[in-house]
Amino acid sequence: MGILSANPSNVAKRCRKLRAGDRLVLKEGIYKKPLVLTGIAGTADEPITIEAEKGAVFTSGLSLKKYTRRANLIAMRRQAAGYYPSIGQTADEAVLSFIHCRHIVLCALNFRRCWPTAVYLEECQHMTLDGLTIREGTIAIGANGSTTRDLLVVNCDWKQDVSADNNMWNSIPWTAIHGSRENSGGERVDPKNDYRAYDGDFFRAWDVAGNVVIRNNRISDAFNGIHFFNRLDQLAPGVDPSQLKFNGGRRASANILIENNIFTRIRDNAIEPEDYAWNWVIRHNIFADCYCPFSLELQRAGWFYIYGNYGWVNNQPGLDTPEPERTKCSHFKLGGSHQNEGAIHVFLNSWYYRKGKGIFPKGALKNLRHFNNAIGFGRPDNAGMFGKTDGLAEPSRPGSKPGGADDLNAHFTRQWDECAYDIVFDGDISEDSNFPDNFRKMGFPLGLASKAGPPGFAHPESEQTDLTVGPDAAAYASSIAMTIELPDGTSFEIPSGLNVGAYQATDAYCNIDEMFGFLPEAKSIPDTQAPSEKEEEVEQKQSLLLF
Repeated sequence: MGILSANPSNVAKRCRKLRAGDRLVLKEGIYKKPLVLTGIAGTADEPITIEAEKGAVFTSGLSLKKYTRRANLIAMRRQAAGYYPSIGQTADEAVLSFIHCRHIVLCALNFRRCWPTAVYLEECQHMTLDGLTIREGTIAIGANGSTTRDLLVVNCDWKQDVSADNNMWNSIPWTAIHGSRENSGGERVDPKNDYRAYDGDFFRAWDVAGNVVIRNNRISDAFNGIHFFNRLDQLAPGVDPSQLKFNGGRRASANILIENNIFTRIRDNAIEPEDYAWNWVIRHNIFADCYCPFSLELQRAGWFYIYGNYGWVNNQPGLDTPEPERTKCSHFKLGGSHQNEGAIHVFLNSWYYRKGKGIFPKGALKNLRHFNNAIGFGRPDNAGMFGKTDGLAEPSRPGSKPGGADDLNAHFTRQWDECAYDIVFDGDISEDSNFPDNFRKMGFPLGLASKAGPPGFAHPESEQTDLTVGPDAAAYASSIAMTIELPDGTSFEIPSGLNVGAYQATDAYCNIDEMFGFLPEAKSIPDTQAPSEKEEEVEQKQSLLLF
């Protein structure tokens, strides 16, 4: 155990000597050569720390212009081969990579123009990334592998687009970054004019086991924020997901905490679990001018807790593009087969849209529990909280459901009964002029405590947006009681009388926050580990049951 120092010429040699408890200090200089650490391991009591002095900078040496040309060609070749024209499969081309590493702390490292990736983790455990500053790049942090777990990403600052005029938000077409034949009218990748280099995320994970905490980060001017892929958990035919205990047969994307982050001008999705995910807590975040904060296209999932968040759109994206597209923001993008095993709780959030196309503009979400959210609109008569509902007010024939069959490509589902999607909305305040009475006539069975009108946000459209509420506001101290279901089969009650929305003048969140935690995995530790390693792993798992 000791303190080592390194510079760009000897850093690889110094890293090979790292042992448990060592501290490596990177001296001032430009670290341009990719650095790959394999099999480096600290312990729970003596982690390895890698930190940097001021002036130590990691970079790939590539400009945005140069890497954009390369990224466009990669996307074009993938499209020609029949794949989605993305470039995420190049994420392992990172400036700093860790493979089969454990108990390592990265502290105050500086990354500039790291195309495509700044930090990449593969089959790693107990990794802490603290105070990283990252500018430009396709992916800031990539994590891969079914044994990758117990990650802490905290106090980091990523700005993907550093242009003075926020070009990604204002003037670069969405399709130039992520368009495909399926979503862009059959258009092909343009190798000269596209911006595929931006098609990435602050944190992207592929099939990681879970136990991931992403806290107190600033993520701005990016295409996506936090993005988990899970290809491992498709059920075999005939398996009933409702009979599985938590994490029984689940191998990835479980136990995720995302809290106290600030997302600003995210051009696509701020938080996106793909297909399969369990026990996610998303709380106390700010979504400022984000196109669609939540993408929940879930095949099989459950036990989501989205609460205490603030979100607003006062400046629409894409208005300076030649043909403005994807400018109307919404809050939830929905889809999937909805074999959700646990509830999706959305409660005590505050959303405001100066302009937009609704909170749930289309689709469905099984087992949604939507309680005590405060929703404001700058244009109540054109709010469209549930999407395009024109024409749904009149029954199609005597005795039929209002508006006939649902069109989930146009509006949110009205099949809320337990035999269908099992959805509950109650206690919300919404400024949509159709809420709640007209929506009920259209066939949306909103709860009796749903309230119409403005929540009473202090300054929803000011330069310093303020969604707090005072004693005179409709949202003040008017919440209804809620039952929150936990993955272990238990539940707890949140009493009535709180403010509707995210703002609470009391310490109410202290009691709520402490009710959630990570649940242990059901699978055993592989027999290939040495006995001492097994003992340490068991001890670590037990220490991570709480956030």
